[in-house]
Amino acid sequence: MSNLVTLTIASEAFLLLSFIMIFLSSRNTKKNVLVVVLLIIGGAPLLYLAIDHVKSEYVDANIGLGLAFMFTWIYSVIAFIIAIILLVKKKRNNTISKEQ
Repeated sequence: MSNLVTLTIASEAFLLLSFIMIFLSSRNTKKNVLVVVLLIIGGAPLLYLAIDHVKSEYVDANIGLGLAFMFTWIYSVIAFIIAIILLVKKKRNNTISKEQ
């Protein structure tokens, strides 16, 4: 049980870190609203199924919980890659504008 809580918190923290990086690289407020909506879409399934698993105490394997973890991990990695690309692009733009 505590392993489930630890994995859930770590997964959600990595997802949140990725979206904070995207949020900081964007200056447009309309894009920031989209970032928050995408964060909720990425984190909600795992939180719902983890809470459901703790409350219900299933006897068999909870395949849905495993799929929720997989979805959150893949979603987090994609968001992290996008965040790195946006930060590198922002740094290049700042460097180019300083040189001129």
